[in-house]
Amino acid sequence: MKYNRLKILLAERQIQITDFSEQLKMTRQGLQRSLDSDKLPYDKVLLCCQLLGISPNEFFGWDGGVPSFGSGNYASHVSGGNTQNSNEAIQALKDQLKEKDKQINRLLAIIERNNLK
Repeated sequence: MKYNRLKILLAERQIQITDFSEQLKMTRQGLQRSLDSDKLPYDKVLLCCQLLGISPNEFFGWDGGVPSFGSGNYASHVSGGNTQNSNEAIQALKDQLKEKDKQINRLLAIIERNNLK
């Protein structure tokens, strides 16, 4: 999630960005830097999700859509008959799945630690 998207979600919920960042125990500027650099700690991600009433999928923008590759998308690469592009697209999808699995495992570990407290 980028900072501008967060501001929109907060405005929809009539929450001030300064109040939101205080609940995260962050400054507004620190929150902006963390979001825009994709380096927001996972415990903060979970808290953001709770405060916004959204799922981690929504937070990360995992809407189930087909990822884009270059000037087209995965479907056009596969249907275009270009095996090299298709193999690259498939490998990119596999890489994305591995990264998402890692993120999910980190989030589950945080949840488990919080449940044990």
